[in-house]
Amino acid sequence: MRFKVSLEVRTETNGNVLPVSYQYELAATFHNLLTENKEAYNQWLAENNLLPIDNQRQKVYALSNLYIPRVFVEGDRMYVNVPRIQFWVSFLPEVGTRKFLKKCLRDKSLLIGDTQSKMEFKVCGVHDISPVEFTDTMDYQSLAPVVVKALRPNHSLDYLSPDNPYFSQFMIDEMIERWESLHRCRYEGDRSFRFTLLMPPRRKAVTLFSDTNHRIKEVGYMIKFRLEMDPVLQEFAYICGLGDDIAHGFGYIELLKKEK
Repeated sequence: MRFKVSLEVRTETNGNVLPVSYQYELAATFHNLLTENKEAYNQWLAENNLLPIDNQRQKVYALSNLYIPRVFVEGDRMYVNVPRIQFWVSFLPEVGTRKFLKKCLRDKSLLIGDTQSKMEFKVCGVHDISPVEFTDTMDYQSLAPVVVKALRPNHSLDYLSPDNPYFSQFMIDEMIERWESLHRCRYEGDRSFRFTLLMPPRRKAVTLFSDTNHRIKEVGYMIKFRLEMDPVLQEFAYICGLGDDIAHGFGYIELLKKEK
Protein backbone atom coordinates (compact mmCIF):
# COMPACT_ATOMS: atom_id res chain seq x y z
CA MET A 1 0.00 0.00 0.00
CA ARG A 2 1.22 3.45 -0.86
CA PHE A 3 0.32 6.85 0.56
CA LYS A 4 1.15 10.51 -0.02
CA VAL A 5 1.65 12.53 3.17
CA SER A 6 1.11 16.29 2.87
CA LEU A 7 2.91 18.60 5.29
CA GLU A 8 2.21 22.22 6.19
CA VAL A 9 5.40 24.25 6.59
CA ARG A 10 5.56 25.94 10.01
CA THR A 11 8.24 28.64 10.05
CA GLU A 12 7.09 30.54 13.16
CA THR A 13 9.38 28.81 15.67
CA ASN A 14 12.35 27.39 13.73
CA GLY A 15 12.48 29.23 10.40
CA ASN A 16 12.71 27.77 6.90
CA VAL A 17 16.19 26.20 6.70
CA LEU A 18 16.87 22.47 6.40
CA PRO A 19 20.17 20.62 6.13
CA VAL A 20 20.67 19.19 2.64
CA SER A 21 21.26 15.81 4.30
CA TYR A 22 17.97 15.30 6.15
CA GLN A 23 17.02 11.77 5.03
CA TYR A 24 18.04 9.99 8.22
CA GLU A 25 16.31 12.53 10.45
CA LEU A 26 13.11 12.26 8.39
CA ALA A 27 13.18 8.46 8.55
CA ALA A 28 13.86 8.44 12.30
CA THR A 29 11.11 10.97 13.04
CA PHE A 30 8.59 9.05 10.93
CA HIS A 31 9.48 5.77 12.64
CA ASN A 32 9.09 7.38 16.06
CA LEU A 33 5.56 8.45 15.12
CA LEU A 34 4.69 4.92 13.99
CA THR A 35 6.03 3.32 17.18
CA GLU A 36 4.90 5.94 19.68
CA ASN A 37 2.24 3.48 20.83
CA LYS A 38 4.26 0.24 21.02
CA GLU A 39 1.22 -1.89 21.74
CA ALA A 40 -0.67 -0.62 18.69
CA TYR A 41 2.45 -0.97 16.51
CA ASN A 42 3.04 -4.60 17.56
CA GLN A 43 -0.66 -5.41 17.15
CA TRP A 44 -0.55 -4.03 13.59
CA LEU A 45 2.49 -6.21 12.82
CA ALA A 46 0.80 -9.26 14.34
CA GLU A 47 -2.37 -8.69 12.29
CA ASN A 48 -0.14 -8.87 9.21
CA ASN A 49 1.67 -12.02 10.39
CA LEU A 50 4.89 -10.10 11.04
CA LEU A 51 7.08 -10.66 14.07
CA PRO A 52 7.21 -7.83 16.66
CA ILE A 53 11.01 -7.62 16.44
CA ASP A 54 12.69 -4.22 16.43
CA ASN A 55 14.72 -4.80 13.27
CA GLN A 56 11.56 -5.63 11.31
CA ARG A 57 10.96 -1.86 11.09
CA GLN A 58 13.79 -1.69 8.59
CA LYS A 59 11.93 -3.85 6.11
CA VAL A 60 8.16 -3.35 6.16
CA TYR A 61 8.05 0.11 4.57
CA ALA A 62 10.05 2.54 2.43
CA LEU A 63 10.11 6.33 2.52
CA SER A 64 10.75 8.88 -0.21
CA ASN A 65 12.68 12.12 0.10
CA LEU A 66 10.69 15.28 0.71
CA TYR A 67 9.21 16.79 -2.42
CA ILE A 68 9.85 20.54 -2.19
CA PRO A 69 8.75 22.35 -5.39
CA ARG A 70 10.76 25.49 -4.69
CA VAL A 71 14.02 25.52 -2.75
CA PHE A 72 17.27 27.51 -2.67
CA VAL A 73 20.46 25.61 -1.78
CA GLU A 74 23.48 27.27 -0.23
CA GLY A 75 26.33 25.04 0.91
CA ASP A 76 24.93 22.26 3.09
CA ARG A 77 21.69 24.17 3.82
CA MET A 78 18.51 24.62 1.83
CA TYR A 79 15.85 27.29 2.17
CA VAL A 80 12.26 26.10 1.83
CA ASN A 81 10.06 28.78 0.30
CA VAL A 82 6.70 27.05 -0.10
CA PRO A 83 3.71 26.66 2.28
CA ARG A 84 3.34 22.90 1.76
CA ILE A 85 5.53 19.94 0.87
CA GLN A 86 4.98 16.20 0.70
CA PHE A 87 6.55 12.77 0.80
CA TRP A 88 5.45 9.23 -0.06
CA VAL A 89 5.53 6.04 1.98
CA SER A 90 4.78 2.46 0.92
CA PHE A 91 3.96 -0.45 3.25
CA LEU A 92 4.21 -4.19 2.77
CA PRO A 93 1.51 -4.87 5.42
CA GLU A 94 -2.01 -4.26 4.14
CA VAL A 95 -4.34 -5.33 6.98
CA GLY A 96 -5.37 -2.25 8.95
CA THR A 97 -2.55 -0.15 7.51
CA ARG A 98 -4.63 2.80 6.30
CA LYS A 99 -6.35 3.19 9.67
CA PHE A 100 -3.10 2.66 11.60
CA LEU A 101 -1.13 5.22 9.58
CA LYS A 102 -3.80 7.91 9.73
CA LYS A 103 -4.14 7.45 13.49
CA CYS A 104 -0.36 7.70 13.95
CA LEU A 105 -0.11 10.91 11.91
CA ARG A 106 -3.34 12.69 12.81
CA ASP A 107 -2.56 16.29 13.92
CA LYS A 108 1.10 15.37 14.47
CA SER A 109 4.12 17.58 13.85
CA LEU A 110 7.52 16.57 12.50
CA LEU A 111 10.66 18.38 13.63
CA ILE A 112 13.42 17.61 11.12
CA GLY A 113 17.01 18.80 11.02
CA ASP A 114 20.25 18.96 13.01
CA THR A 115 21.71 21.17 15.73
CA GLN A 116 22.41 23.93 13.22
CA SER A 117 18.93 24.20 11.68
CA LYS A 118 15.57 22.51 12.08
CA MET A 119 12.17 22.90 10.48
CA GLU A 120 8.73 22.07 11.81
CA PHE A 121 6.03 20.50 9.63
CA LYS A 122 2.45 19.62 10.53
CA VAL A 123 0.70 16.68 8.88
CA CYS A 124 -2.29 18.07 6.97
CA GLY A 125 -3.27 15.09 4.82
CA VAL A 126 -2.74 11.36 4.18
CA HIS A 127 -3.86 10.26 0.72
CA ASP A 128 -4.16 6.79 -0.83
CA ILE A 129 -2.22 6.09 -4.01
CA SER A 130 -3.88 3.88 -6.62
CA PRO A 131 -2.57 0.29 -6.77
CA VAL A 132 -0.26 -0.79 -9.58
CA GLU A 133 -0.44 -3.81 -11.88
CA PHE A 134 2.99 -5.45 -12.02
CA THR A 135 4.43 -7.10 -15.11
CA ASP A 136 7.74 -8.68 -16.18
CA THR A 137 9.10 -5.32 -17.38
CA MET A 138 8.72 -2.09 -15.39
CA ASP A 139 10.31 1.36 -15.67
CA TYR A 140 11.14 3.20 -12.44
CA GLN A 141 12.77 6.31 -11.06
CA SER A 142 14.21 6.71 -7.58
CA LEU A 143 12.66 9.28 -5.24
CA ALA A 144 15.46 8.71 -2.71
CA PRO A 145 19.09 7.78 -3.45
CA VAL A 146 19.73 4.09 -4.09
CA VAL A 147 22.73 2.94 -2.05
CA VAL A 148 24.61 -0.29 -2.90
CA LYS A 149 27.57 -1.25 -0.71
CA ALA A 150 30.39 -3.74 -1.21
CA LEU A 151 33.50 -4.74 0.71
CA ARG A 152 36.87 -4.16 -0.92
CA PRO A 153 39.59 -6.84 -0.53
CA ASN A 154 41.06 -4.80 2.36
CA HIS A 155 37.59 -4.88 4.06
CA SER A 156 36.96 -1.16 3.58
CA LEU A 157 33.52 -0.11 2.35
CA ASP A 158 32.85 0.78 -1.27
CA TYR A 159 29.73 2.48 -2.64
CA LEU A 160 29.00 1.10 -6.09
CA SER A 161 27.78 3.27 -8.94
CA PRO A 162 24.98 2.01 -11.22
CA ASP A 163 27.40 1.50 -14.11
CA ASN A 164 29.43 -0.94 -12.01
CA PRO A 165 28.76 -4.51 -13.27
CA TYR A 166 28.10 -5.69 -9.68
CA PHE A 167 25.65 -2.90 -8.78
CA SER A 168 22.46 -4.54 -10.01
CA GLN A 169 23.41 -8.06 -8.86
CA PHE A 170 24.15 -6.90 -5.30
CA MET A 171 20.98 -4.79 -5.30
CA ILE A 172 18.71 -7.67 -6.35
CA ASP A 173 20.44 -10.20 -4.07
CA GLU A 174 19.91 -7.89 -1.10
CA MET A 175 16.24 -7.41 -2.02
CA ILE A 176 15.63 -11.17 -2.22
CA GLU A 177 17.29 -11.60 1.20
CA ARG A 178 14.84 -9.07 2.63
CA TRP A 179 11.93 -10.86 0.93
CA GLU A 180 13.02 -14.17 2.49
CA SER A 181 13.52 -12.60 5.91
CA LEU A 182 10.03 -11.11 5.94
CA HIS A 183 8.26 -14.15 4.52
CA ARG A 184 10.37 -16.55 6.60
CA CYS A 185 10.88 -18.92 3.69
CA ARG A 186 13.13 -19.33 0.66
CA TYR A 187 12.11 -17.50 -2.49
CA GLU A 188 11.38 -20.26 -5.02
CA GLY A 189 10.41 -18.04 -7.95
CA ASP A 190 12.47 -16.95 -10.93
CA ARG A 191 15.57 -15.07 -9.71
CA SER A 192 16.77 -13.93 -13.13
CA PHE A 193 16.63 -10.22 -13.92
CA ARG A 194 17.88 -7.54 -16.26
CA PHE A 195 18.70 -4.00 -15.14
CA THR A 196 19.00 -1.19 -17.70
CA LEU A 197 19.78 2.45 -16.99
CA LEU A 198 17.51 4.79 -18.94
CA MET A 199 19.42 7.99 -18.15
CA PRO A 200 22.84 8.79 -16.68
CA PRO A 201 22.73 8.39 -12.86
CA ARG A 202 23.07 11.39 -10.56
CA ARG A 203 25.41 10.94 -7.61
CA LYS A 204 24.20 12.12 -4.21
CA ALA A 205 26.25 12.08 -1.01
CA VAL A 206 24.26 12.10 2.25
CA THR A 207 25.64 12.65 5.75
CA LEU A 208 24.17 10.44 8.48
CA PHE A 209 24.33 10.94 12.25
CA SER A 210 25.73 14.44 11.73
CA ASP A 211 25.23 15.40 15.38
CA THR A 212 27.08 12.38 16.79
CA ASN A 213 30.57 10.89 16.94
CA HIS A 214 29.41 8.27 14.43
CA ARG A 215 29.03 10.74 11.57
CA ILE A 216 29.35 9.00 8.19
CA LYS A 217 28.83 9.94 4.57
CA GLU A 218 26.94 7.55 2.34
CA VAL A 219 26.87 7.74 -1.43
CA GLY A 220 23.75 6.88 -3.40
CA TYR A 221 22.41 7.57 -6.86
CA MET A 222 19.23 9.02 -8.26
CA ILE A 223 18.42 6.78 -11.22
CA LYS A 224 15.87 6.09 -13.93
CA PHE A 225 15.95 2.46 -14.96
CA ARG A 226 14.16 -0.57 -16.40
CA LEU A 227 13.81 -3.81 -14.46
CA GLU A 228 12.92 -7.08 -16.11
CA MET A 229 12.13 -9.75 -13.49
CA ASP A 230 9.41 -11.78 -11.79
CA PRO A 231 6.32 -9.59 -11.08
CA VAL A 232 6.39 -10.83 -7.47
CA LEU A 233 9.80 -9.23 -7.03
CA GLN A 234 8.71 -6.15 -8.98
CA GLU A 235 5.98 -5.58 -6.42
CA PHE A 236 8.35 -6.10 -3.50
CA ALA A 237 10.89 -3.64 -4.94
CA TYR A 238 8.15 -1.05 -5.54
CA ILE A 239 6.85 -1.36 -1.97
CA CYS A 240 9.99 -2.02 0.08
CA GLY A 241 12.63 -0.19 -1.94
CA LEU A 242 15.96 -1.16 -3.47
CA GLY A 243 19.49 -1.15 -2.14
CA ASP A 244 20.96 -0.84 1.34
CA ASP A 245 19.87 1.20 4.37
CA ILE A 246 16.18 1.46 3.50
CA ALA A 247 15.54 2.29 7.18
CA HIS A 248 17.73 5.40 6.86
CA GLY A 249 15.56 6.89 4.12
CA PHE A 250 17.15 5.40 0.98
CA GLY A 251 15.97 3.26 -1.91
CA TYR A 252 12.38 4.44 -2.48
CA ILE A 253 11.31 4.03 -6.11
CA GLU A 254 8.33 5.17 -8.18
CA LEU A 255 6.96 4.27 -11.60
CA LEU A 256 8.65 6.31 -14.31
CA LYS A 257 6.16 8.62 -15.92
CA LYS A 258 6.25 8.57 -19.70
CA GLU A 259 7.18 11.78 -21.47
CA LYS A 260 4.49 13.10 -23.76
